[in-house]
Amino acid sequence: MNTTNSVAQLKERLSKDSNDIEAATSLGNIFYDNGDAAQAILYYRRALDINPDLPGVRTDLGTMYWRNDDISLAEQAFRDAITRDPSFGHAYVNLGLLLHRAKDNVREAREIWQKLLTINPEHDVTAKARELLQETAALAN
Repeated sequence: MNTTNSVAQLKERLSKDSNDIEAATSLGNIFYDNGDAAQAILYYRRALDINPDLPGVRTDLGTMYWRNDDISLAEQAFRDAITRDPSFGHAYVNLGLLLHRAKDNVREAREIWQKLLTINPEHDVTAKARELLQETAALAN
């Protein structure tokens, strides 16, 4: 099945059942993968309206806000994901990257990555957090 057909089918599912969270999330993911931030944001927000406790969707929403140059909304989405699920490592990594690259705040970025290592040292992205801490060590001084 090609993307066009699957988008049409998912949109049809969502129009038949406005609470079809799987369809909303899948549409967001398709548009995310295609680099269409505006459409991804639309469907991720729809999914979060149905269930606000989806840290992966909220983190992807933040990434799309960032891609759209909405830095404050991106930061808020990452922070909200962490607040709702303090063990969700991807939000920490992304928040730290945003603080470092978009806001030139290396100190706080390093604090966020270190917090992940403290809170959830077994998460699958802790290696990335360690790598980022190492890369930015000289910048922190």
